[in-house]
Amino acid sequence: MNTKSRRLWMHAAGMFAGMVFLGMACETTVFAEGVTQADASGTVSVQTETIQTDMLLAAAAQTQLQTAQAQAAQLQLQAAQAAALAAAQEQQKAAAEAAQAAQKAAMEEAVLAQKGVSRQEYELLAALIQCEAGGESYIGQVAVGNVVMNRVESEQHPDTISEVIYAAGQFSPVRNGSLKRTLSSGNVSASCRQAALEAIAGSEPVGDKLYFRRVNGRSGQVIGNHVFY
Repeated sequence: MNTKSRRLWMHAAGMFAGMVFLGMACETTVFAEGVTQADASGTVSVQTETIQTDMLLAAAAQTQLQTAQAQAAQLQLQAAQAAALAAAQEQQKAAAEAAQAAQKAAMEEAVLAQKGVSRQEYELLAALIQCEAGGESYIGQVAVGNVVMNRVESEQHPDTISEVIYAAGQFSPVRNGSLKRTLSSGNVSASCRQAALEAIAGSEPVGDKLYFRRVNGRSGQVIGNHVFY
């Protein structure tokens, strides 16, 4: 091989080696770009999944918040309804009590007017019953009022409740001052007031008896701790 031929062969070999090297470089670049693209695609996928998870969590939190708000509103509504019901029931109770008190007062006024007894005398009789028989049964309380009213009707005694009660030496609460204290304090039970009204209206559990005292062996009609004769 002459010098010229050798130069041509070396030139061709160099070109061939360059082409091979260039091809390898291209393949490497493509391979690298493929890796890069694969890596980028994976990153985007992970980011997308993260965003979707965050959105789901946010939606769940929003649902929980809305549920809690709805429950709170329901509880508030129930509390308001319960308060309104309680207020209505209280108003009804107050109205019923007021109506009952008015009816009772009207009945008292009717009885007192019919029997010609003043409210002051009615209060005095109720206070005496409180002092004499506050701890007795209701019938025992009416019996004390019955005795007072019998005396009002009797020719042997004064004609009014006040005069009968304040007659000298007749009732110990007058002598010891307890009647005066009871009148001042107004501490008279409802049962004693009702007993006084019933006695004024004409109830006679002890008939026409004019006296009573603590049970001490004396004959008579015994009611509780008192004997009536």
